[in-house]
Amino acid sequence: MHVSVTTERRWLENDEILALLNEYGIPAPRQRFAATADEAAAIQAEYGVPVALKVVADGVVHKSDISGVKLNLAGCEAVKQAFAELQDALATHAPEAVFRGALVQEMAAPGQEVIVGIKRDPVFGPAVVVGLGGVWVELVRDSALRLTPITEEKARQMIAELRAAPLLTGYRGRPPADVDALVDILVKVGRLAVERPEIEEMDLNPVVVAPKGGGAVAVDARILVSPRPAAAAEVRDLSSPVRQLMNPRSIAVVGASANRKKSGGRLLHYLRKHGYEGRIYPVNPKETEIGGLTCYPSIGALPEAVDLACIMIPDKAVPDAIAECGAKGIRTAIVYTSGFSETGAEGKARQEEMMANARRYGVHICGPNTVGTVNSIARTTTAFGMAFEAETVPTGDISFVTQSGALGGSLLSRMWAQGIGFARWICTGNEADLTLADYLLYLADDPATKVIALFLESIRDPATFRLACERARANGKAIVAYKTGISEVGHRAVASHTGSLAGDDAVYEAFFRECGVVRVPDLQALADAAVVLSWQPLPAGRRVAVVSTSGGACSVIADECEKYGIEIPLLREETRAKIDQIIPPFGASQNPVDITMQVTVNPEMFGSVLDSLLEEPQIDVLLMMLTTNADPPAVEVAKGIVRAARKVSKPVVVARTGAEFLAPQSLAYYQENRIPVFPMPDRAVKALKAAIDASRFLAHAGQPPAS
Repeated sequence: MHVSVTTERRWLENDEILALLNEYGIPAPRQRFAATADEAAAIQAEYGVPVALKVVADGVVHKSDISGVKLNLAGCEAVKQAFAELQDALATHAPEAVFRGALVQEMAAPGQEVIVGIKRDPVFGPAVVVGLGGVWVELVRDSALRLTPITEEKARQMIAELRAAPLLTGYRGRPPADVDALVDILVKVGRLAVERPEIEEMDLNPVVVAPKGGGAVAVDARILVSPRPAAAAEVRDLSSPVRQLMNPRSIAVVGASANRKKSGGRLLHYLRKHGYEGRIYPVNPKETEIGGLTCYPSIGALPEAVDLACIMIPDKAVPDAIAECGAKGIRTAIVYTSGFSETGAEGKARQEEMMANARRYGVHICGPNTVGTVNSIARTTTAFGMAFEAETVPTGDISFVTQSGALGGSLLSRMWAQGIGFARWICTGNEADLTLADYLLYLADDPATKVIALFLESIRDPATFRLACERARANGKAIVAYKTGISEVGHRAVASHTGSLAGDDAVYEAFFRECGVVRVPDLQALADAAVVLSWQPLPAGRRVAVVSTSGGACSVIADECEKYGIEIPLLREETRAKIDQIIPPFGASQNPVDITMQVTVNPEMFGSVLDSLLEEPQIDVLLMMLTTNADPPAVEVAKGIVRAARKVSKPVVVARTGAEFLAPQSLAYYQENRIPVFPMPDRAVKALKAAIDASRFLAHAGQPPAS
């Protein structure tokens, strides 16, 4: 039976489900529908084996919740009695449901129960889920998810990620399950998900995986179909207009003002204050001159078609201003004004009008509702906000794209305060035209950018985003992201087990993994990871040597490393012997190395221990854990660490928990020599974890990253 294109959202009937599973070669037990107890008994007699009875009723989502499943039934009387019990259970637990009969199903051989499912995300398309199945799905929540297509390698990675993987591979004398059969089902389900876009969600729960060689069978299935989704957006390359937007040789400030309390006045002030060297044209019909610059009454009156129009006028005037830009030959604009799609139906209509004018003339827009962009390399600050009150705009090789102007600006100012500069800073606003993916594609080829940091709530153009990530990886650029707006299920969830497991955030996690994007758990970790990736070489692996002045601090670091899967390997005996000659006898030469607080009277000790570790082949990363030290001895410690770091192409990171005012000179020395210093050990370890992941992704450029 072929499942036709549906015009309504509905659950498939059992015969439709069986036909679909048979078409794709997904094993299922023999089963038939029985409307009466006599029919059920006759089917069991025909099969000649024990059967299960499963209630079929309109309005029932999960049969086990209403005692709607009877197992291991053999013989006419047992089947008829179970049929009657199903009717009674339905009347008791779901009196509003309409009883239709029972599904009579051959009992599957014993095995491990898992769930295999499909969830079709409206942005990223179909994803496949595997997890611990049966009635434990939501309680245990042990699952792995990948976007399609599902290859055999990807299927095995998914199974290996499960906490319950030992139940499938063999555990405490329990024989291994038929993992090959489960892999085969996952691959076929992935193909089904791609070829049948009408399937919105599917549960195969449970899939019973027999011992090795015994196969796997989908014992129960639910499939939700809905009208086919719209075709996925094609990849687009708008890096050229983004490049012009970020590197304008001439700028019109539409809505400029001499009053710096107004947005147009502040933008004009920041543009000049931070050293923009191109031509600036204020536009305001009420002024003839602002700050010594000729002010023009309209966009049409400008003496040239500028590279960029910065539009800061009332929302109702913006659509006409975009049309004026197009008529003048201006092809890029930043619309700072709010009052568009973020405000409701009226604002949405205004945004659509603005975009209709933009498309008619080929104008590309950043925003609306944005605080702008910064190109520190070209000294172009086309942004407003209190962060830009800073006297200088430090440059660097980190570029930052944010979907939140306020949070993005505050992070910018904090990093500036620490002397950490950016190459580009972009606030995307409403993304009516240019999206985060478009900026990412530009940055992927930007020679001034080494590390790309993203603060995002959603991705609107996954195809272009994926292309940008591939290009960035090919160019050796790490991408780190903090994704906010996490939801377990989100507003799209339906009454299915797969919908519970494959929430919005799980799909984003899978998408980031496939794109080689390093995801960090919080905003601070985003900044920390970007700094380590900018200032330090990539680690070759996840093995870290820890050197500390405190045994307690060693324990803290060890716990944090274990939490994030970072190894603290044993050192070679010859390395330990060298360290034993340097540290006091009450120290510890095994990794983590405790050199004790004796370093306060012998600050050179730190550098000497590091020199001993440089030749250790088991180490990929060096993490220095300081507690409270003070200048001037702290300066000598810093010099020893910097000296050692210069001898090795391994990342060196410092965690220092003492107050900053005790060691301003040493902290300045670390910063001058690009050694990251974190005030807490957990921040240092999270930053290192991001660097390790980035290194792994970049090492696999051109192919999907391994699990």
